[in-house]
Amino acid sequence: MPHLHTRAAVEEYLRVREDLFLAMRTDRSNGVEAHEIARTAAGTYTRPVIMAYLSCVELRDDARAALRRAGLDHCAGVRSTGAGGRAPRAVLLALTREPAELADTERSALPERLVHALAQADIRTRPADGSALARLLYAGEEVHLHRAER
Repeated sequence: MPHLHTRAAVEEYLRVREDLFLAMRTDRSNGVEAHEIARTAAGTYTRPVIMAYLSCVELRDDARAALRRAGLDHCAGVRSTGAGGRAPRAVLLALTREPAELADTERSALPERLVHALAQADIRTRPADGSALARLLYAGEEVHLHRAER
């Protein structure tokens, strides 16, 4: 069987792509403006793709920090989709513990505490209604997060 150069090139491309997105995240966390990162990376991905990716990463990191500050990171977690620039990108909240493991008082107050903690970082849930949020989370569903309208 002949050697496939394509396979090696694909593996190299995937490695370099991950390095590029890691560099963009690092630059952003070091205070480089997102528009400057997009300008510098011109020709690799479009500006809207880079801006959406960086916005998603920042929202995810801010949501995680908000949960940590409120002491809720032991029962809820945040993840983002579209890693490495693949679309679509979304930031999702989910419980990381079974509802049955939580004390009754903790379980009943958890949705409101999550909403309050995230609101402190100007982050909202979809749905915003507490009872709908509780139903989704306790059913094992993920809930979309977004920035509050200013």
